[in-house]
Amino acid sequence: MNKEIAAKINNILKNYNIKGKCIKIEENHTGNINSTYVVTILEDSGILRRYIIQKINTTVFKDPNILMHNIENVTLHLEKELKSLNDTTHKSLHLIRTKDDDIYCHVTETDDRDYYRVYDYIENAISYDMVKSPDIAYKVGQAFGNFQMLLRDFPIFSLEETIPGFHDTPARYAKLENDIFKDFKKRADDIGQEFYTIYRNKNRYPKIINALRSNRIPWRVTHNDTKVNNVMMDKDTNEFLAVIDLDTVMPGSMLFDYGDGIRSTAATAFENETDLSKVHLDLELFEAYTDGFLSEMAPCITESEVSLMGESIRIITLELAIRFLDDYICGDIYFKVDPKRTRHNLERAQNQLALAKDIEKNMPTIENFIKECYKKHKGKSRKII
Repeated sequence: MNKEIAAKINNILKNYNIKGKCIKIEENHTGNINSTYVVTILEDSGILRRYIIQKINTTVFKDPNILMHNIENVTLHLEKELKSLNDTTHKSLHLIRTKDDDIYCHVTETDDRDYYRVYDYIENAISYDMVKSPDIAYKVGQAFGNFQMLLRDFPIFSLEETIPGFHDTPARYAKLENDIFKDFKKRADDIGQEFYTIYRNKNRYPKIINALRSNRIPWRVTHNDTKVNNVMMDKDTNEFLAVIDLDTVMPGSMLFDYGDGIRSTAATAFENETDLSKVHLDLELFEAYTDGFLSEMAPCITESEVSLMGESIRIITLELAIRFLDDYICGDIYFKVDPKRTRHNLERAQNQLALAKDIEKNMPTIENFIKECYKKHKGKSRKII
């Protein structure tokens, strides 16, 4: 155990009514934003209990108070809903409160105050970075559909934006255009073909956000980071247990979550893959995820939302390409990059554009399956699984 990290963790634990001795600290390196530690406590009773301790990244999340109150309100609602349904299989993240009954603590490490939160650890659980099985794809889609279904009656506008304009695709495109014009890092000459593909699709970008703002589709609580590894699965049964990483929970459209969920789950290659011949949309995984998602959400969504589900996959994939390309133009200031790959974000953008191209090729199949799957699930009464 690193002595410096151990001292830091023990200093954080002093803020909590957690009795016992800290006997193990493991750093979890899977996240891109916050620093995360799994801490094992030997309680006075002799029982071992684990906790998640996270340092909040205040560069990304400027106001920890807004962030944590969003998470508190959503997790309390989820816990209440699960209890009302007598659902003992599924879980919600559970925040541990401080001795002062707060939902996070401040620890002075350097000249500034750093912000930490503590969650109960979800035991006997596993997550996947990539899905290869339709069964797992179904369960991931089901998990995010269940998350939105449980929050269907949540008072949406009690939440605040933790990252303003996160899925405002037209605004992200406008920023890219502006940053290319400024070209402070002198990289614009590298991106002609990529920018042309993005420019060619610019009429698509307002479709979801305009439908939201005109109330043609409803505002909902959205997760906004529906990656495969943000679903915890039971190690023994592979049933989903909980949706985690709620930092970007905000008001938005369910299309943001569905589109990004398909982009993450059904892609045949990671975002870092440079062999673009390997980058496709796996239609079998797309169908499985959609089936799982709509098995939970079909009774709750509108025909207008269904009509945009296929388009949302393309828009969200193109949006991520825009974000990668813009970060490359700006000098790689948001996404972590490999120091040995000077064009890392450009390569990621190329990867997502290749995926968007394959999505476009398969759009008739995608839209037809969504319609048929929605019809199948729409009239079913929902039951706890």
